[in-house]
Amino acid sequence: MIRSAALLALLASPVAAQDADPHNQLVEGYMACMSGGGDVALTEPMLAALFWTRTDDGEDGLVYFNPGVGADTQVYMAEDGSFCHVESLTVGSAAASEILIAALGTAEGAAFVTSKDAMGCTRLDFDTGVSATITSGGNDPTCASDTDSGVRFEPNP
Repeated sequence: MIRSAALLALLASPVAAQDADPHNQLVEGYMACMSGGGDVALTEPMLAALFWTRTDDGEDGLVYFNPGVGADTQVYMAEDGSFCHVESLTVGSAAASEILIAALGTAEGAAFVTSKDAMGCTRLDFDTGVSATITSGGNDPTCASDTDSGVRFEPNP
């Protein structure tokens, strides 16, 4: 219920008009990943409604989504539904954390508990049954970066 209401609010907002602002694109990616809960069939239509395009070119077992404009933000997901990842090449992890909490932890959004993952990175466990771990971007993420970020959404076991 909270996920649907949050996505509907996003679609009705000016943010839904695709622009090149990586902050707005992160909000779109975060909302879609949270609402989709790792399910490609649920997440894809949400991103398509926000003018993101799908590509299956890349690593086997992953599906990629890119915004209509700009190349600084990307969403990729495991086909098996195990995760949905939002990555930015230009927004650091501290700023990404602030954007994430502002977008999803609002009074109308989902409540969450802060914890740490096995690497010691910040993890938000939302009451929707989804967790979000905040890291740097790239193939070998660390817990923090000033230049890039990744937020991985996973269904809670």
